[in-house]
Amino acid sequence: MKTIAVMANKGGVGKTGITLGLAGAAAHRGLAVLVIDLDPQGNATSHLKTRKGRMSLADVLASPLPETFVDAISICDWDASIGEVDVLPSHPDIIRFDAWSPGRSTTKLRRAMKDVEGYDLVLIDCPPSLGALTREALTASDKALIVTTPSYFGAQGVEKSLAEITEIQKSTNPDLEFAGVVMNRFRPTAEEHNYRLSELTDIVGARTILKPLLPERMVFQQAEGSGAPVQAIPGAAAKEVGEILNSYLTKLLREPRVINEAI
Repeated sequence: MKTIAVMANKGGVGKTGITLGLAGAAAHRGLAVLVIDLDPQGNATSHLKTRKGRMSLADVLASPLPETFVDAISICDWDASIGEVDVLPSHPDIIRFDAWSPGRSTTKLRRAMKDVEGYDLVLIDCPPSLGALTREALTASDKALIVTTPSYFGAQGVEKSLAEITEIQKSTNPDLEFAGVVMNRFRPTAEEHNYRLSELTDIVGARTILKPLLPERMVFQQAEGSGAPVQAIPGAAAKEVGEILNSYLTKLLREPRVINEAI
């Protein structure tokens, strides 16, 4: 079971869409996927059309035991169309677990996941911040994937996320791998976007930016509106995005180590 934390230190970059796009790509391959919605906003939980249960991630963080973790897992409506996708649903109450101070333990999620079996891939949708919840995700993960957009603040967010990954490697999870950066909503004809790509390349190195870049397309919004995976949206744009996400998944699952030149 491989666990990947999908993170961004800035809201609005499409982090949840990328997370669920990877989940859809994996399910289409026949893999059993678990999405952990660690964002208090619960967008992944809503998009997956999660069937409400009596427990949520708030219960897991309050009582980080394997049995609590398993009891909180819910099925979702995506199962009917693409294969096994389960979700550990978010809850607004998890925000109370996001306060962090030096010396505070962030191993709750890892302890709760310790004996969980039956999934090929776990994707953690982190909150758009670097508080205790994101630290919980990084401590519990094998790899960390950063999502950004071609903007000034996007580049700043990547730098801060890299620093967070390095800190977790030194403290609670020495086996954590930096899986690279997804640049979302890229327009190759935009001079500003090409400048920001060059800027990001200087920060992380060319090999850490996943290729091809994700173009600016409406398919993620269409998927959100219909509560369906990107792979189920008709049209050439959705096919293009689906193929790119599938290529990312191949890199994430098969490459032994992405390049740590950036950290």
